[in-house]
Amino acid sequence: MVVVLVVGTIIGLIWADTSDVAGSIAVVTNIIGAAGIVFLLIALVVVTRRQRRAA
Repeated sequence: MVVVLVVGTIIGLIWADTSDVAGSIAVVTNIIGAAGIVFLLIALVVVTRRQRRAA
């Protein structure tokens, strides 16, 4: 997910000024990357809590 976020940011920085399509791709990849990171953090918290309860 971090890779998707970085790639989206790079696309945005390089081509957003010259192409609306590239800018749109950058926005979408940034949203997907950010949502993925949030999802992974939530999953980490849930797994950690379950392990503590089981111990």
